[in-house]
Amino acid sequence: MTAVRANIQNSEQARDRFLAGVVALNAEQSGYTTSQLNQLLSPSIPGFRLYGVDQQLTTWDLFVLWHFVAMQMPSSPSRPMRNLAHGGPIFLPWHRMFLLRLEQQIQRITGDAEAGLPYWDWTVDGGLSFDQQHTSSLWGATALGDARGDVVSGPLAAMRVRLVGYGTQLWSVEPRPLQRAAGTDTDVPGLPTAEDAKWALEAGLAYDSLPWDVSSDGFRNRVEGWIDPRRIGQAGSPQMHNRVHVWVGGDMGPGSSPNDPLFYLNHCNVDRLWEAWLLRDGRTYLPGAGAEQPPSGQGLDDTMVTLLGEPLTPSQVLDASAWYSYDTTP
Repeated sequence: MTAVRANIQNSEQARDRFLAGVVALNAEQSGYTTSQLNQLLSPSIPGFRLYGVDQQLTTWDLFVLWHFVAMQMPSSPSRPMRNLAHGGPIFLPWHRMFLLRLEQQIQRITGDAEAGLPYWDWTVDGGLSFDQQHTSSLWGATALGDARGDVVSGPLAAMRVRLVGYGTQLWSVEPRPLQRAAGTDTDVPGLPTAEDAKWALEAGLAYDSLPWDVSSDGFRNRVEGWIDPRRIGQAGSPQMHNRVHVWVGGDMGPGSSPNDPLFYLNHCNVDRLWEAWLLRDGRTYLPGAGAEQPPSGQGLDDTMVTLLGEPLTPSQVLDASAWYSYDTTP
């Protein structure tokens, strides 16, 4: 039976199940220490190294590691901000696989085979005034906890951060609470709005286009957020997915952003927008066969970077109906 992904602000069941699952995964020992992972991964990942204290890592930490590693793996020809998980066509299929593996871990640890990852429809909160956005129903002791500072209220107060990205280095640190700075970055005007989503879902828009990077105009780059309506063809201020990361701030900022469960709520909404595009425009992916200057590792049948679970290709995740569906699509 497939899982149904629900709006976290409309379903207490989905919210409470998700929170219980992520707290349990954050406490579950993975069986690996940082020194063991250095020994295992260094031979196969050029330049890989975990810095800092040697400690036991949890299942949750392994997802943080996986995301960070994928960000450090380049895709040739080299382009700014493009790697094997971001800044190119692979962004949406890679994160769909990543979300699916976390969803399966939550199903395992909760014993609920129907548990679906919830999504945060940030366009709703984006319609609030700037001062109200960090006080919506998403936050507080019964939900995702504190929007600013250390997260010390609600179920997520039990979570601990052990891996932190500093530029291209991943450090193992003494366990500490999650940290956020929602709505404090004055360079970000607020969360994305319904009009922003409408622009990303513009009819007739191709999935992606040359040069397959952060300057491309296409659905992938619009929803990833490297361009905005005023700057087609060039990287601009953070929009859509990128803007949510910057707006939340704190642990949502660096490459270790999966530390914060909000990472998954953000990406589930991005995936929901992609599903809406796929339903309307067909389950297609670009670059296709014979495409000009396709980035390495980002083709339809290229194996995506995987640390947990069976590896998948973009073609295998274009239809996710065997795994999950959304309660609504835009």
